[in-house]
Amino acid sequence: MKPFSTVPAHALLFHFELHLVNAAKLILAGTGLAAILLWSCNEEASSQSTPRSGNAAHVMPVQAWVPTLHTGVQEVPLMLSVTDHKGNYVGNVVQSDLTILDNNREQTAVTFFEHQTNLPLSVAIVVDVSSSVAQRFIAEQGTIKSFVRSVARPSDVVSIFAFNETLQLVAKVDNNWKEIAHRVKKLHLKGNTALYDALVGAADFLHQDGAPSRRVIIVITDGEENDSVYSLDGTIAHALKAEAAIYAVNVSYRVVEDEEAKQGESILKRLADETGGNYLQAGVNGDLSGAFGKIRRELRSQYALFYRPSDPGESVFHHVQVLATRRLHVRCRSGYYVR
Repeated sequence: MKPFSTVPAHALLFHFELHLVNAAKLILAGTGLAAILLWSCNEEASSQSTPRSGNAAHVMPVQAWVPTLHTGVQEVPLMLSVTDHKGNYVGNVVQSDLTILDNNREQTAVTFFEHQTNLPLSVAIVVDVSSSVAQRFIAEQGTIKSFVRSVARPSDVVSIFAFNETLQLVAKVDNNWKEIAHRVKKLHLKGNTALYDALVGAADFLHQDGAPSRRVIIVITDGEENDSVYSLDGTIAHALKAEAAIYAVNVSYRVVEDEEAKQGESILKRLADETGGNYLQAGVNGDLSGAFGKIRRELRSQYALFYRPSDPGESVFHHVQVLATRRLHVRCRSGYYVR
């Protein structure tokens, strides 16, 4: 991860609102009242529209993002994926191998460090049904079933969503694959693609449970986007606030020669990089087994690290880097918001 020198667009969304908060505090001080200030920080969300009709059992509406600013941060949780220079996952990292930078300041107050963490998984598998992806999903159910069985434990939660113009909850996975296949087959494989809105909705869903967990979104798509309320920057900010890592599986086979496909690839890579997930390319004819195998290995080899920031109140958005010795590469989310 490279040092950060500029503030990203998704962090700039907060600066104007922070001034409003300070002004409001001055007004409230004279009355002696305590208040929690909520505000809408996403310009696109303010133009929220009524969800379009869907075809699955449950349609997830796009909700305006209304973050809360608290006075401080007790701990920052990070999920770390550590690889060597060949891309192999490394399982013998100790805490002293790592250096944590919070807004470019080294952090030393580590409160928790664990390899092959036992933190529960909360997974949303999000399938693009605006293209041929849904047919591939039906064909590859065995791959996804094997993935869930090898990764999920009784304390973990896995849900499957479908999206085109809207995000639809197909089912929570509970050994009910025949029901899931039936519902997926009933979906209409057409319509525009609201990729950003779907990821925001999935992040919202995972964030509903406030218990500590590893929140993971696995999106199976070609990266096309043409119908969202949210922007790319707003989607990244939303996922960071929900502490959800995005694993993007690109099923497009036209990346080499098609400009639109290249743009989709770029979008998916940025979503994964900024949120601490990973970008993966599907195999020949959209085969998912290789991609899901890599995700399984990564989730099994992750480290959990919690630390107390030395200056949590200095800014709304904090850049985070984790550096390692021995030429190791560490992937994690790019930052967090003071809430």
